[in-house]
Amino acid sequence: MKKTKMMALLLALTVCAVPMAGCSASNEKKQETTVKQKQSTAQQESAGGNETGQLFSEPVMFSMLIPSHPSWPYQEDWYVQTMIKEETNVSFNVTAVPNEGYPDKVNLTMASGQLPDLIYFIGNEQIAQYAPQGAFVNILDHLDEMPNFKKWYEENEDFALNYLSADGGLYQFPEQGVDETNRRGWMYRKDIFDKLGLKTPTNQDEFYDVLKALKAEYPSSYPLAFRTFDINLNQLLMLAPSWGTDYIDESENRYFRLDEKTNEWVFGPTEDSFKELLQFYNKLYIEKLLIPNFLTIDTKGWQDVMSNNDSFVTVDYLSRIDFFNVPMRAVNPEFTLAFMQPPAFGTNGINKFSYSAKGILGFAVSSQSKQLDKVLKYIDWMYRDDSVQLLSWGREGDTYKVENGEKKWIDYTVAADMKKGTGFETYGFYQRYDFSGEMSTFSDEVKEAVTEARKYDLPQPPVLAFTDEENSVKQSVGSTISTYVAEQTSKFILGERSFDTWEDYVKEVQSLGLDQLKQIQEQSYARVEELKNQ
Repeated sequence: MKKTKMMALLLALTVCAVPMAGCSASNEKKQETTVKQKQSTAQQESAGGNETGQLFSEPVMFSMLIPSHPSWPYQEDWYVQTMIKEETNVSFNVTAVPNEGYPDKVNLTMASGQLPDLIYFIGNEQIAQYAPQGAFVNILDHLDEMPNFKKWYEENEDFALNYLSADGGLYQFPEQGVDETNRRGWMYRKDIFDKLGLKTPTNQDEFYDVLKALKAEYPSSYPLAFRTFDINLNQLLMLAPSWGTDYIDESENRYFRLDEKTNEWVFGPTEDSFKELLQFYNKLYIEKLLIPNFLTIDTKGWQDVMSNNDSFVTVDYLSRIDFFNVPMRAVNPEFTLAFMQPPAFGTNGINKFSYSAKGILGFAVSSQSKQLDKVLKYIDWMYRDDSVQLLSWGREGDTYKVENGEKKWIDYTVAADMKKGTGFETYGFYQRYDFSGEMSTFSDEVKEAVTEARKYDLPQPPVLAFTDEENSVKQSVGSTISTYVAEQTSKFILGERSFDTWEDYVKEVQSLGLDQLKQIQEQSYARVEELKNQ
């Protein structure tokens, strides 16, 4: 009996030992699996994702102040926001303000002392104003926390330097891609040229002869027209480089250019090349080859003259090709506005065009943000190559399809409709943008124009940043010189001032403090060069 009980006990212990050993092995396996899962999660999150494929494992909410464009005003239900949430687990508390009132809203927000996590800026004027006060995070202090941005920055440093502040800090994440919408160039009525057997001009004499031929065939016309030349004569920023000179660009703090041949800083509006430009346009004005109200004509007036065979040559955004051709062909199937290669003008001219595919746009991160690490991680995600495609096109089947190896929008043929309907290419929802998203809505004529125009780009000059002291000089001396130059330039073109007084004009400009203005630009440029060489 005792033996039987002992055997039963041993058997029971043996049977029990088996599952205990199994439980121990199972626990070890579970622990190993958990460790591997944690390691996998850590690896995924360091690469910009987690086990669910999202950037963050828990929901994240960022406050964001953005401009709202009148043609595609901000909408809470935009596809791009839904997609961002699905991809990253990030949602937004958005304050969207119409473009016109946006700078004032930024100023009020800054004055309140209660800043959102993210503020989107058009231009860098307010960045320069508030960054020295410690309002924004210096991105350069966090490069190692943002591997995707760091890689992009190192590959695009010259481009990124346009965003630097005078203290050497980078407070605005550089946007890249959407600035291509600003590309401008010469355009002409190809159908009229073909009808008259005219060739596109390659130099100043040919340009003049073409305008004369157009005037002879259409006596009541003004063959050359511009849009919004305006009181500051900003169209000269586009025109002057083909003459081998330049004009004042106050928006980029650029008054002088560095002459590559002499390595000297020169002031374009007092150069002999600039005098040649003014003499030529004065001649066109006198001979009624240039529309007489070029200084005051608004966009509607310019559209009318370009549509009604009153003007045939212009400078504007290349997307205007479709703007005119599509509706006008309903009336006149032959109507064709096309890109024209830039002629070389004057003694020192070149058949190149001012770099116009530019803009200063992008997020600044508040130094008050209580979730800075997450904000930086999200911005870094926006610089990933796959994120660029997501934020430019969305997902295949949702928003686009692929035909013959090319992406095409499913529901959109017009860029404005695409932006309005999806939120793509709108303020606050990209940092890098694949411009093919907008290009896909263009006609083959505009696509060809954009591709061809790129061949004639002059190098992009640096966007300069001034210190407070330098800004004081800009606001006093710079503004005085800019106003005076614009006034006198207008008078020369209109024939209200004789070119016999050109030397007097040069001395007048110099007497307004030109050397002082030159000094602050040299200082700013030297800072940029120093950073390049570090």
